[in-house]
Amino acid sequence: MAVFLVHRPRGAEHLKNPAAIHGALVDAVDGPAAIAAANALAPDLNEPFAGYTATQVAATAAGGFTPALIEGDVVGTAYGARRGR
Repeated sequence: MAVFLVHRPRGAEHLKNPAAIHGALVDAVDGPAAIAAANALAPDLNEPFAGYTATQVAATAAGGFTPALIEGDVVGTAYGARRGR
């Protein structure tokens, strides 16, 4: 399966969840399955990734890959800066 980064769409501050979980890295067959897999990692938080976006970041999961929740604004750090600015 492919690896997906589940994250808030840019500018969607209203989707920030109170548990400080800003995303997840999961393996799944497609975007909707990735969001479901991310929600399964945080069952006590009542679908914190509703409305989030799933972006494929790898074609296959490497050996030893483990799905993970992401705390902090790593997506903004990774994708917010533009080269040349």
